[in-house]
Amino acid sequence: MIKNIFLTALVVLTTALPATARFNGANREAPAAHIGIRAGVGFSEYGNLNRPKELITPVGGVHLDIKVAKLPIYIETGAYYMDMGTKFRDRWYYNGNHYNNGIYYEGSNKYRYDEIGRPYRYESGSYYRNDADQYTLHNHSIMVPLALSYHIYLNDNLVLQPFTGVYGSYGFTSEEWDFGIREGIGLSFGHLNVSIGVNVGLLDQKQKTKDIWVEDANHVSAYFALGVNF
Repeated sequence: MIKNIFLTALVVLTTALPATARFNGANREAPAAHIGIRAGVGFSEYGNLNRPKELITPVGGVHLDIKVAKLPIYIETGAYYMDMGTKFRDRWYYNGNHYNNGIYYEGSNKYRYDEIGRPYRYESGSYYRNDADQYTLHNHSIMVPLALSYHIYLNDNLVLQPFTGVYGSYGFTSEEWDFGIREGIGLSFGHLNVSIGVNVGLLDQKQKTKDIWVEDANHVSAYFALGVNF
């Protein structure tokens, strides 16, 4: 699902950018800044692990953009909550100890595992796989984006806002920082706003709980949000 949303956002973005040549909105007096709130739903996963499944999470926070040029070019930032964790489609079992793709369940030293927790040697015991099982790994996080957007005035009240940039985040569950790419598009009608976007993490994430740990995992997410500008 995340890959489909990512491709859709890119298609809309690349379609919207050439439209700047067809509208006269760049010549109007655009507002100097906007501040508002956003709330919606996100879809998060660790994209480089085997067979991840999207974790559905609420998304919300405050939005700020500031005009930085004579044209309606804005710097966008804010602060947002998102659970930047993941789900897994299956678990691996070995002598009662679980291997969940990149996750290793502690409790026995009768095996060895590779650098991302996948078993490669079994010294004894039985081994099987249960495709029906799932596991959720949460990572409650605060994200701060920094993006450049161009406001395309379709008419006096309807504004298209493609954006591209980066983000930084801190996971309170994993106690790990992340940095990545952020792209998407917004549409404002008066004070109302709707937006979709994607986040692709560039840093390896490590997380350990009482029973499990994961490493060498990269965050990928998409979101859909509604908002109000004041």
